[in-house]
Amino acid sequence: MKKNFFSFLAVLLLNVAFVTISSAQTPKRIDFAKEGSNSLVWEQKVAANSSKSFVFKATKGQHLTLSFIDDTQKGSMDLGKISIEPNTDPFQMPIEVTKDYLLSVSNHSNKSTSFRISISLENPNPSAKKK
Repeated sequence: MKKNFFSFLAVLLLNVAFVTISSAQTPKRIDFAKEGSNSLVWEQKVAANSSKSFVFKATKGQHLTLSFIDDTQKGSMDLGKISIEPNTDPFQMPIEVTKDYLLSVSNHSNKSTSFRISISLENPNPSAKKK
């Protein structure tokens, strides 16, 4: 009886650990349509020596503006393979491929901290004339 109980307890703890780990790695979706705006500014708390990930859909032709403020000066933000420096001018780029983009914010300090993130996806102006 004790053996069955300990086996059940071990399996239960492994399942809890697996669910916790897998949910921690799932990026949070940023849905601009649901938010009702093409730009968002928010603050994210990130534990010491860890990171948070977000995913958003961008459409070819849109213009992305992205920046973040990190008070520790030890954080980083990555958009795919592009690294964005904290506390600098916003990163800007035209979207060339319609797809989901992964945004990751990392805290490299030994203390938890918060980052202020600003992201904007502007649609091209249809009335602008091409030269």
